[in-house]
Amino acid sequence: MSEPIQFSPAEHKVIKQLLQGKSNKQIALILHITESTVESHLTKIYAKLDVGSRAEAIIKLRELGFSPEEDKPGEPTIDIPENGEYSRSKPDGQNQERPPVTRRISLEEILKFLVTYKIPIFIWVLLITVSVWAFLASKKTAWSYEREGEHPDEYTVGSVLQRSSASAEMVHGQFGVVPAWPAQSGYVKYTDIKIPQAEHLYLQLRYSKYSATSVPILVYLDDELTERADIWPIDQGGWDKFVWTDLINLGSIERGVHSIKFYTDGEEFGVADLDKFILTTEPP
Repeated sequence: MSEPIQFSPAEHKVIKQLLQGKSNKQIALILHITESTVESHLTKIYAKLDVGSRAEAIIKLRELGFSPEEDKPGEPTIDIPENGEYSRSKPDGQNQERPPVTRRISLEEILKFLVTYKIPIFIWVLLITVSVWAFLASKKTAWSYEREGEHPDEYTVGSVLQRSSASAEMVHGQFGVVPAWPAQSGYVKYTDIKIPQAEHLYLQLRYSKYSATSVPILVYLDDELTERADIWPIDQGGWDKFVWTDLINLGSIERGVHSIKFYTDGEEFGVADLDKFILTTEPP
């Protein structure tokens, strides 16, 4: 009595498709293998059956009791059109998409996570906060204020004069004298200046001077008794030749409405023509 022919599981799969009349290409697509692998399995099947063709193999397999098995109910089937392309379809009742499975996270799990990773979370929050603060600080627009010198709110010496090269062609002229040029100490004061809080408030003054001698102009904020800076005007060789001082640091200031006062002990023919000044929080 001859021994029964033994086929491998892979060969059984090929035999099933072979008995259903599938071509090598269709078998390869159904089993997700290459056509060369199908041909290799068929060669082994033919050898075990001792046949030389596809038709002989089908006849011999049926004689041995093999039959084309139908797909079990509920299993996905594969439809293969004439052009060889195929797509999977699902059995009836399974074609609807399943809703996504969601899992709710409890408050206890959230608290446990925060406690477990509190140090790295703190570091990340700190880094994000610092980065946001640095970004906003870099975008902040510096405060600046400009004012003509010929319009003080209070003054005791000097007078409004016309100078062709001045801003708006007017100045608070020959500051440090009264009309007819007797030297006299005094001040000019500009009020109602709304200034933001700043670590550094800077001043620039545009002036002219036509005198070989020199006395300083003292700069005061509000009603302070100590000056914030002193300015030594330089002889320009003409009253109509104006220059800007360097940026002068007046120090810190609180947010609010402030005033600035320029004071001088006075000198013959005037200390300076005050043309214009700028206050700013922008660093040099």
